[in-house]
Amino acid sequence: MKTVIDLRQPRDSASIRLLCFHHAGGAASSFAAWRDGLGPGVAVVPVQLPGRERLVREPRFRNFDRLVDRLDEQLDPLLDDPYAVYGHSLGGMIAHELTRRRLATGRRAPELLMVGACPPPHLARSAVFPWDASDAELMSWIRDLGGVPDRVLRHPEWLRRSVALLRDDLCLAHSRPHRAVVPLPVPVRVLASARDPLLTPAQAREWARHTTHDVQVHMMPGGHFFHREFPEATLEVIGRLLQHCEHQASSSSNQSFTNARTPQKNCFT
Repeated sequence: MKTVIDLRQPRDSASIRLLCFHHAGGAASSFAAWRDGLGPGVAVVPVQLPGRERLVREPRFRNFDRLVDRLDEQLDPLLDDPYAVYGHSLGGMIAHELTRRRLATGRRAPELLMVGACPPPHLARSAVFPWDASDAELMSWIRDLGGVPDRVLRHPEWLRRSVALLRDDLCLAHSRPHRAVVPLPVPVRVLASARDPLLTPAQAREWARHTTHDVQVHMMPGGHFFHREFPEATLEVIGRLLQHCEHQASSSSNQSFTNARTPQKNCFT
């Protein structure tokens, strides 16, 4: 079983790791430019879900909890030191659930939970139902969101594979269990766009129900895939948010974190 982590070593000078979880139908390469864009203080760790790119021969997950089981097992060795998480759409769901699990089992939480284009867990799933939708309906839905590159549309085989990948990832998202809302002691930052039909600004503010810290909503240009449409603007916001975490992580980098059950101080208090 191959690792979901990009095995290139993070920069030695980095004071904080940033785990990045991609959107449904996407891949870890969507974060390829973030390593250089965020600078040497941040070690960007893109997480690759099975069934795409270098893990294309591995079966895709359709069960949300089983996927998070695997991610939790493989990522845990990286998370004894300061880290933050960013997840886009489906990736935001994964980032939140991983954070919830780690706190529930007394392990170190992220300094910051950042989600993009992702409704809070207590709200309904996306309007499209992957079990019932035809390939044409799924393609029309994702095209309206701006999620299909023009080069894919020109190649029928690529298009077929893209729809199959999207369908499995949407099944994965819909398989997430409904759980009671338990606010987490982690600050939450939401990146949203007024042009995203899957997350209104009012819905973005409802992330406040999921944290005992404060929530900030940052409005972005573009639509649901603003991180691809406007990468510079996205990295500017992410970088600014992480600066607070970097300063705190640097000041505590020489401390021992042997007692995993000791509550961790977060960046925004």
